[in-house]
Amino acid sequence: MNCTTKSIYCYRHSPELIKTRNKEDETSIHLQKELSLLPPSNQIEINQIWSTFQKATKDQRQLIIKGILSWSCTPQLSYISNAVKPLLRTDFTSVFPPEITKHIFSLLDASSLCAAAQVNQHWKQLADDDTLWHRMCEQHINKKCTKCGWGLPLLQKRKVVVKRTRECDEIPASNKRVDRRRPWKDVYSERLVVGRNWRRNESNTRILKGAHQGGISSLQFCEAQNVLITGSFDKTAIVWNMETGQVLRKLEGHARAIRTLQFDDTKLVTGSMDHTLRIWNYHTGQCIRTLEGHTDGVVHLNFNCRILASGSADSTIKIWNFQTGECFTLTGHLKAVNHVSIQNESTRLVSSSDDGSIRIWDLEKRNCVRVLKGHMAPVQTAIPSMPGFLHTFFQPQIKKAMMVMRMKRSVVISGSLDNTIKVWSLETGECLQTLFGHVQGIWTLAYDTLHLVSGSHDGSLKLWDIESGLPMHCLDGHASAVTAVSLSDTKVVSADDQGEVRIFDFGCK
Repeated sequence: MNCTTKSIYCYRHSPELIKTRNKEDETSIHLQKELSLLPPSNQIEINQIWSTFQKATKDQRQLIIKGILSWSCTPQLSYISNAVKPLLRTDFTSVFPPEITKHIFSLLDASSLCAAAQVNQHWKQLADDDTLWHRMCEQHINKKCTKCGWGLPLLQKRKVVVKRTRECDEIPASNKRVDRRRPWKDVYSERLVVGRNWRRNESNTRILKGAHQGGISSLQFCEAQNVLITGSFDKTAIVWNMETGQVLRKLEGHARAIRTLQFDDTKLVTGSMDHTLRIWNYHTGQCIRTLEGHTDGVVHLNFNCRILASGSADSTIKIWNFQTGECFTLTGHLKAVNHVSIQNESTRLVSSSDDGSIRIWDLEKRNCVRVLKGHMAPVQTAIPSMPGFLHTFFQPQIKKAMMVMRMKRSVVISGSLDNTIKVWSLETGECLQTLFGHVQGIWTLAYDTLHLVSGSHDGSLKLWDIESGLPMHCLDGHASAVTAVSLSDTKVVSADDQGEVRIFDFGCK
């Protein structure tokens, strides 16, 4: 019984849409079965009524319906009410142009898209569109979404060295062009699992110990290379296979404790209390070069592709230029320099000291441009934010009015032996927020666009919500002071002054 008046079909009786609604066909079949159970005379009468209604005009149909409703009893009206509701539902995806439908789906969040995919096959095809999930990944991966506040880890893949062979060269070009791109929905889902593990504090913990003869002062790891390197008070640096826990090699050469280290793909630089820095090929264990110049122990170092900065117990900072070989000294701190950090994509350097201050340096002008004061004890670490870092740290007087906004202004996050973490504006030097939670001094911290982790003298390792500044979880296990920590998209690696390394892996399924 289709609407055929003037060859214009309504939504329910459009021939193109009827094909997509199998339920309509089932209803017609059910009607015919019920009709066949009646006597032949009644069948003829009912068919005549249906035929009359089908041939009637719009106004005539409306009049017939009004009469039926006026003569219907309560049970019939109740049936009509229940039967009409589902018939009035309209599938907008079958009515609107594809461009409008896709735009509507693009406004949905991930949960709504997954729910939409369960409606039917047509909706599943629309909700699983790769461009929609690519946009979802762009909004959330490696950053906090400006709309919902959620963020997902980047999950850098391990580096794989592919060796060319003669057989590979002989493969036809047509066979090489294989599209192995993963659907963006799978990419999002994989990262969602890891992000959920971070929020729920669900991780696998592995312990590495016994290789160092003293406490560990510094560490760094690279998931892409599956390498972890630790520096110790026993004068050695150890290269570990992070997955198996195997010691790959031990680097010896410093005369006193190693206090700091950093490595990239090709080299490792260590700083020691013997006043020197050493550059190593950590793949072979060979010491390439020794840098001398400080008059006391090297407490911390940081380098990029151009320069190396080192902070010393002699209260000075030295800047070593890899390209020219030049070295110059920055003076201003009154006591030992505990931490130095070169700001990415900038000529500024941030340093912290036992004198309780944080200094911002202009490396081009070679002078101090700002001093941040507020900590009541030695500042052990001060790290400037990375490019693109979004945050909601504001001055107290405007924090409530701007809570929903996220800003890209550069900040410095510092940890001190006064038990607090402070967030500073790099532009104005004001303290934007103070984080409380540790009961003893903070020796180390690390953060990225999604997470902040800090280690304390009380042996606690805390994971913080970088949006609100509130502690989320405490990563238990260390029995002594946490002296070094580093984090990635899936892991937190920490070490203590008893020589124990703990790997908290949030990438477990």
